[in-house]
Amino acid sequence: MQGNLTTPRAVPVAVPERDSPGCTADLWARVALPAASPEPPAGPVVAPGLRLALSLLEEGVLTSRANRSCGSYVARAVPSAGAVYPYEFAVLAMENGAPAAFRVDADRRTCARVAVGARVTAALDASTLSVPENGGALVITLTRPWLSMRKYGDRGYLYTQLDAGHAAGNLQLAAVSRGAAGALRLRFPRQSLSELLEAGENCREIYSANLIAAGPADESWTRWTVHDDTDRELRGPVWRSWLESTCWDSLAGWTEHSASPAPRTVPAPLTRVRTGRNAPGHRGGLGDPSTWPDLIGTRASSKAFTGEPVPATAVRQAVSALSTPLETDLPDPSPLSATLVLRSATEPGQAGVYRLHTGERHPGPLPSTDEVARACMQQRALAGAAAVLLLHVPRTSLAGAGSTPGAENLRELAFRCGALGQLLYLGAHRAGVGVTAIGGFDAPLWRTLAGLPEDEEVLYALLLGRPDDSGIKFDRLATAHAQNER
Repeated sequence: MQGNLTTPRAVPVAVPERDSPGCTADLWARVALPAASPEPPAGPVVAPGLRLALSLLEEGVLTSRANRSCGSYVARAVPSAGAVYPYEFAVLAMENGAPAAFRVDADRRTCARVAVGARVTAALDASTLSVPENGGALVITLTRPWLSMRKYGDRGYLYTQLDAGHAAGNLQLAAVSRGAAGALRLRFPRQSLSELLEAGENCREIYSANLIAAGPADESWTRWTVHDDTDRELRGPVWRSWLESTCWDSLAGWTEHSASPAPRTVPAPLTRVRTGRNAPGHRGGLGDPSTWPDLIGTRASSKAFTGEPVPATAVRQAVSALSTPLETDLPDPSPLSATLVLRSATEPGQAGVYRLHTGERHPGPLPSTDEVARACMQQRALAGAAAVLLLHVPRTSLAGAGSTPGAENLRELAFRCGALGQLLYLGAHRAGVGVTAIGGFDAPLWRTLAGLPEDEEVLYALLLGRPDDSGIKFDRLATAHAQNER
């Protein structure tokens, strides 16, 4: 058995025999907590790039104006499996003429300056990244898989990647809506940047990098403070469960890179959405970027669905958001495809299964309410969904043994899914349709219900319908209802 961490890594602790006289004393030592260190002096945010980054994080990720019951959690602009938000951020920006790296504590609204000067420059060069000039910022998303895996087991690692995709994608949308041009990078060397931000030693992974050009910042950054943390010798002990270290060690190699760095970025949709005469989707994306801040700030996840039909035209408008281009370094076209199962529409003859990447309508029976409940791991509140969007890939496109050259790894595919999911949330909100995403589902059953080939892997499912606000989001509870835990 191991003891809890009070340093960056776990240290094995000898455990006496159960009948040892020292057993009780040892147990007490294990449950004891280290003393809290004095808080370092904090000051206001000075760096223009950090102000911009914090302002965009507030808008794109951390806060929501949606009028809903939040219970014990704080509403955010993006969803998360179980409302655990298993990620955090760092910002690299110029401060007083030198590049500086800051760790972001979103809960406390504080930033810790962890490095300045040559170390930051060297890490940026090794990562093929740079801080945008004249007050721009580089926002790094870091995942902390343990926060999701302690509830959901191994599948929590997938949820971590999907949740981070929602956040990184929405951050990019928030920047574009303000006219702050930028790009999102996923294919870059991570080791030097990870060492600079002390990520690996603290059980974090670098997920993505948002390059945000200089632009206006609202006043939300004034809530934040900055303190210096560049001298590691002055830091006090921190607590972390030894279980997190064990979980982290089990993840070695899960998201190794499958392709060379791609410093060139191109704006393009994250999946193909073609239209045919009967396909419920049309061109236009999410529309005018100046309208996005209101959509971002007021979107919400549906707790349940009433089971009533929805207009196919509203579903078309929601799905059209998937064609919104995002500037990334990912290859185009993508192996990721979308299939829409429209079960219940107010217009006759519109229900059906649609392959959105080809615009074709697939023949076959539509799933019943009971089948939807089974496919959603018996989450009965979701059984009344009028439509389901499935994001899926051929198994051979997944990076790993036997995959094709240049195949996308799990991180990259999950980013596509998460960012597309966020676009669908915003598109559904614009269209007045309820929406919720689930990562826990019966993939083989959905494959059968949607008539997908046997070699397709369903990565994400999003449900649309008339929202029932009286429902309960059971998966926000401690039990993993999304995985049929009992």
